[in-house]
Amino acid sequence: MKKILFFILLISQISFANDSVEISILTCSAGQEVYSVFGHSAIRVIDKEKNIDEVYNFGMFDFNAPNFEYKYLKGKLKYYIGIQETQDFIKNYTDENRVVSEQTLNLTLKEKRNLVSNLQLLYKPENRYYLYSFLDKNCSTEIRDLLSQIGINFKNQELKESNRDLISSYLKEMPWLKLGINLVLGKSLDRNSTRKQSMFLPDYLQKEIGASELNGKKLVKYNQNLNLVESKSQYSIQNIFSPILVFSLLTILFLFWFPSAVRIIVSLSIGITGLFVLALWLFSGHEEVKSNLNIIWCNPLYLLYIPLLIKNKTNKILSLTLIVSLSISALIWIFKVQVFDISMLPILTILGILNFKEMKKTSKFPTRR
Repeated sequence: MKKILFFILLISQISFANDSVEISILTCSAGQEVYSVFGHSAIRVIDKEKNIDEVYNFGMFDFNAPNFEYKYLKGKLKYYIGIQETQDFIKNYTDENRVVSEQTLNLTLKEKRNLVSNLQLLYKPENRYYLYSFLDKNCSTEIRDLLSQIGINFKNQELKESNRDLISSYLKEMPWLKLGINLVLGKSLDRNSTRKQSMFLPDYLQKEIGASELNGKKLVKYNQNLNLVESKSQYSIQNIFSPILVFSLLTILFLFWFPSAVRIIVSLSIGITGLFVLALWLFSGHEEVKSNLNIIWCNPLYLLYIPLLIKNKTNKILSLTLIVSLSISALIWIFKVQVFDISMLPILTILGILNFKEMKKTSKFPTRR
């Protein structure tokens, strides 16, 4: 009974009697935290008659949730829709030096009523939570789908870029993060994206909304920025000590100096990373990390080198197997079955050096007298 009364009260807050309601889409620029590098989207609802100015935010989650990291990797972390005062919402993003831009929608009274009704339905406690999916269910796709429900037909032409390309374009100043993300994303990300699919990214949602029409008229009535932020330099130490530079220097070093202790560290690092990639493929609920062909070169079999290196022994079959795996990975990359991060090129070279040195090594056994 309390839930019913709460829902009736919520609906009654918004008045459409004199068409005093304005609805707009908010797009927030990228932040510095890992979870914010792709930006954010939300819906603003203003009722001038009722003096209501609220933001429906689909990107809410609890950092303090039990087993947060495990749930996220498993694909079981629940996001939820929250309502914030617009002034508080803008302040939060201004404090993070992130621009909040607004697209006010050109909707009829009926379209506004339907959109607000759908928002309020989603805000009900039993509907509020959803399982996050990077490509298919996030703060931007939820807004895209709500707008589709009121009759907006978003174009779906194929783009020249893949979803991996779209993601990587945000990470130019964060090459280590770019390497990590490309390491865990599977080959499904290398299919060409479409205009509608690209709207999983807030900037592309904003772009498509700006290009859309509804009932023969432009969907966006006007645009504006809601805050002023200082422009900061994009200089990053990551660009100086980028992974491609670091691993290239290591490649040159390992051509001349590659002692057993270092080979053990390399084998252990690759083997453990391979186990992580394999575990994500097998056990995560995120479809984006499945069918990940990085597992072919980033192979858990490298862990088998460790006891051999400790005992100064060799296993030519193992070395040959891993050399073949590197060759297959190169072909996968060349023929774009799955595109690897460019920083992986020197890593593959290092692994090639390791395997060839192990192939050529002669095991030393104590001589009998």
